[in-house]
Amino acid sequence: MTSKIMWGMLIGSMVTFANLYGPQTFIQHFTNDFHLTSSQASLALSISTFTLAFSMLIMAAISNSIGRKNIMVFSLISSSLLYLVVGFAPNFETLLGIRALQGIALSGFPAIAVTYLAEELAAKEFPKVLGIYITGSGFGGFFGRIVSSTMLDLTNWHIAIWTLGALTTLLSIVFILLIAPSKNFHKTRFSFHNWGHGLLEACKDAKLLYFYGLGFLALGVYVAVFNFVGFPLMAHYGLSQTIVGFVFVFQLLGSIGSMTVGRLSGRFTRGQMLRVSLVVTAVGLALTMMPSLISMLAGLFIISCGFFAWHNLVSGWVSSSAAPDVKAYASSLYLLFYYIGSSVIGTLGGHFYDLYDWNGAALLLIGCTALAFVFVVLIKLRIKHTAVA
Repeated sequence: MTSKIMWGMLIGSMVTFANLYGPQTFIQHFTNDFHLTSSQASLALSISTFTLAFSMLIMAAISNSIGRKNIMVFSLISSSLLYLVVGFAPNFETLLGIRALQGIALSGFPAIAVTYLAEELAAKEFPKVLGIYITGSGFGGFFGRIVSSTMLDLTNWHIAIWTLGALTTLLSIVFILLIAPSKNFHKTRFSFHNWGHGLLEACKDAKLLYFYGLGFLALGVYVAVFNFVGFPLMAHYGLSQTIVGFVFVFQLLGSIGSMTVGRLSGRFTRGQMLRVSLVVTAVGLALTMMPSLISMLAGLFIISCGFFAWHNLVSGWVSSSAAPDVKAYASSLYLLFYYIGSSVIGTLGGHFYDLYDWNGAALLLIGCTALAFVFVVLIKLRIKHTAVA
C-alpha cells in the first residue's frame, strides 16, 4: 500500500510540475512566433502560476466535501488534456486563456497532496513519502523542460507541447491505478464563513505577513532566473535549445540546499540559516553577471541551492509559528503569495531584461533578495518584541 502511494505521489508531482513549467522552455520561441517582448512571452508561465495560486485556496476547502483522490485525479487529467489543447492555440491570447484554465486545473494536486499523505500514512512513513513527493516536484519541472527542449530542437513548439501533454496524460492514468481512495477521510460541509474567517485570522499576525512576503520573493526570484537565462545562454554563448534544457538539471541539484538545512537544523537557528541562504542566492546572482559561461553555470547552481534552502526554511517556519487553529490557513496563504511572486517577479524580470539585458534582470533579483533579508531582520525584531511583551 505504502509503495503504491509513494510511486503514485511521485508521478502526480511530476505531472503537475511538468505541466506547470513546461512552457518556460518556449519563452524564447514565443517572442519570435508571436512578435512579443520577453516579458510578454513569460506570461505563458506567469498566468498559470497566478490562477493556480488563488485556486489552491478553494481546492483545499472543496476537497473536504468531495474527497481527496477525486480532486487529485481531476487535477492531473484535466491539466494534461488542457496542455494538449495549448498546442492548437492559433494566437498568443488564446494560449494565455488556456494556460489560465490549466492553472486552475493544476491547483488541485498541490493543494491537497500533503493532506492526503498525512491522513493515509502512519507517522513513521509520512516523512519518507513526503520527501519523495517533494523530489517529484523538482524532477517533474526538469522532465517537462528537457522533453520540451529536446523536441524543440527536432521539431517545433506545437509538437513539443503535444509530446509532453501525451506523456503527462499517460502518467496521470498510471496515478489513477496506483492511488486508492481515501480510507481515513471524513467528509465535512464546506462553509465560506469558516473559510473566510480562518484566512482573516492568518493575516492578523504581522510576523506571518513577513513570511508570506518571503515566499513571494523566493519563488519570484527563482522563476525569473530560469525564465530568462536561456536568452543570454543562447545569444551570448551559442548554446542549443537542448543544451539549455539540460541547464535545468541545476534545479534537481539545488535540493542539496534543502538537505543541508536538514542536517544543520540542530546546530543553527532558522533565522541564521535563512540569512546565509539569502546571501548564497545573492552571490549566485552576482556570478551570473560575470562574462563567463562557467561563472554563469556556477551561479545557476548556487542560486538553486540557496532557493531550496530559503523555501524549506520559510515554509517550515510558517507552520511552526502560526497558532494551532490557523496553521492550515497560514500555509495556504504562504503558498498563495509564493506562486503569485513567481507570476509578478517572473514577468517583471522580463521588463528589466528587455531594457537592460541580463545584468539588469539580475540586479533586480539581487534587490529582491536584499528585501527578503530586511524581512528576516524584521521577523527577528518581532519575535524579540513578543517575547518581552
